[in-house]
Amino acid sequence: MKRYKVEKDGVLEVGQIMYTKKYIFSLDRQLCKGCQLCMLVCPRNAVSIIPQEDVDGQAVASKIDINENICDFHGICAVVCPFSAIKISVNGDETLNAVKMEVFPTLTRDISIDTSLCEEDCTTCEEVCPLGIMSVTKNDGKTEVDVKTELCASCRVCWDECPSQCVDVSKFIEGSIQINSEHCPEGCTRCLDVCPLDAIDIDDDDKVYAKNLNCIYCGACKTVCPNDEALTIVRTALLHSPVSSGAWNKGLEKLTSTAGLMRELAAERNSKLRTTVQSLERTEESE
Repeated sequence: MKRYKVEKDGVLEVGQIMYTKKYIFSLDRQLCKGCQLCMLVCPRNAVSIIPQEDVDGQAVASKIDINENICDFHGICAVVCPFSAIKISVNGDETLNAVKMEVFPTLTRDISIDTSLCEEDCTTCEEVCPLGIMSVTKNDGKTEVDVKTELCASCRVCWDECPSQCVDVSKFIEGSIQINSEHCPEGCTRCLDVCPLDAIDIDDDDKVYAKNLNCIYCGACKTVCPNDEALTIVRTALLHSPVSSGAWNKGLEKLTSTAGLMRELAAERNSKLRTTVQSLERTEESE
């Protein structure tokens, strides 16, 4: 067995070569925003966050690194990456073993657009999308909006700015963010510099503040904040496909608050109870 790590053309690649299989972890540096989620959820502690030097007086997003000696290629990091920057492949085929083995869910990226409501010549969603994944075209008088759904981070900026309310977006990570300005170093805007989704701004008093509406609680800001008390992120829930496993519960515990975990477990118990009751009802009806 051979393990390796290389970086080329903006892609970090970690691999494991065996007799019959080749596992590859790849991280697209252009898509990666240097957030916390992959590090928080990795059960092997194979992910580390490397702070970067400022450029022209502005903070630069942290860099993600992988320990090639302990990565197990299960893809839990890829599941939670809101920017789809991580890919896992086995013998050249993209796959997520954690999902395939039903020990981890997939996050639900839910965005829909009713183009029949779009105003003529309106391209607002394309213009305001912070990730540049939306494009608007006009064909025979009809509006068509193309969205790279797999890259949508559910920031809801398009939903907020749409003048016709024809966009519907559901966040797959719920929670809250609070910037405690009294703990911010004077003149510091590091969180604003690295936020990939325009979820942080400056008020009339020249103080930074967070916009919960657009924040997805990825923690990119947290990785560059010089004072841990200045910025608080609480994740309370994740919108995901059905799953019930110890690995998911552990991952959820790392990502969310204790209250969020308890709600998830309670929901699972209620779901199982409903299934049991429905099964008993069907049995009684058949008798």
